[in-house]
Amino acid sequence: MEQHALRQANMAIAERYLQAINDWDFDVKRELLAPDVIFEMRWAPPGFPRRIDGVEAVMEFLAPLPEAIVTEGLHDIRLETLHSDAGQVVAFYKSDMKMVRPVEYKNDYITCFTIRDGRIVRFCEYFDPIPLVVAFGGSVVPPSP
Repeated sequence: MEQHALRQANMAIAERYLQAINDWDFDVKRELLAPDVIFEMRWAPPGFPRRIDGVEAVMEFLAPLPEAIVTEGLHDIRLETLHSDAGQVVAFYKSDMKMVRPVEYKNDYITCFTIRDGRIVRFCEYFDPIPLVVAFGGSVVPPSP
């Protein structure tokens, strides 16, 4: 496949995955993830895994999220690929989530997708963990002087 077409196809896969998050479409998520996918949350707060290996483990992690989150609200999505590798898609986006607890969760994300042969083999989310902790009822208290 020509590089421009491959870039477009891979960006469409990443965009479809992000839309599946908004739609709570777990079937599409499963379809787009490679069996040996690696999901990383490098800056995850305590209590959240930083790495999950395999599609079944990822789906198991994602399954209970609808119990805590009413709507995902991912928006302002911008996708790019690396010049050196059309399979490396970087997504920049924001979230305006509504939680089951009556709070809103807003954050900015950068997600790096690695896509090979039409499937996501790795994705790594980068986000500020503090708003997530607060949305789930926790707090972050600075140390006393």
